[in-house]
Amino acid sequence: MSKDESRKHLLARVECAVRGGFEGEEELLEGLEQWVEDELGEVDGELVEELGARARKLLQEQRVLEASWSEPTLNDALDSAFEELNANGIVALENAGYTMSDGWSDVNEVASYQDTPPRGAVFYHGQDLERGVAGQGLMLAFGAYESNSAKHEAASLAIAREVCDTLERHGVKTEWNGSLEERIRIPPFEWRKRRWTEVARA
Repeated sequence: MSKDESRKHLLARVECAVRGGFEGEEELLEGLEQWVEDELGEVDGELVEELGARARKLLQEQRVLEASWSEPTLNDALDSAFEELNANGIVALENAGYTMSDGWSDVNEVASYQDTPPRGAVFYHGQDLERGVAGQGLMLAFGAYESNSAKHEAASLAIAREVCDTLERHGVKTEWNGSLEERIRIPPFEWRKRRWTEVARA
């Protein structure tokens, strides 16, 4: 990848991070130098400055935009559904790692610290987040923590059905063909994840 392509990639990554809503302002800005070093193999101070200026501008715009979200967003509903799933013995993580293997590593780590062993897990990872922010919908991975291999498939399917039911109850539509081979899909929606405000609870 050329330096110009790397620059465009990093600018797009900044925009996704700002709109994604997970990283705090300070955390995002402090991480830019590492992003550049990881991408180019060296620190380019000029590019770090450019990315920082772009991030600050986008953050300012996002703050104004978020202040106008007077009604609950679909992201708010997703957050609430994941809270309920976590409370009911299913590890539910948003933006878990960057790849599928990263995501499973993250949920498994969370599961290992639980006083009561969870029944299963559901998550979406960083690549899913990028597609979600771009308005392409969201894919959710799922599975059961069932050590008996004969029972694992049925237990995983039950976890998926519970995830779909919980999401639907919170107003989040889902699409799933009922098989282990396909992830649960949330159809395209406007990505509005809060960073500074809180949803008004009924």
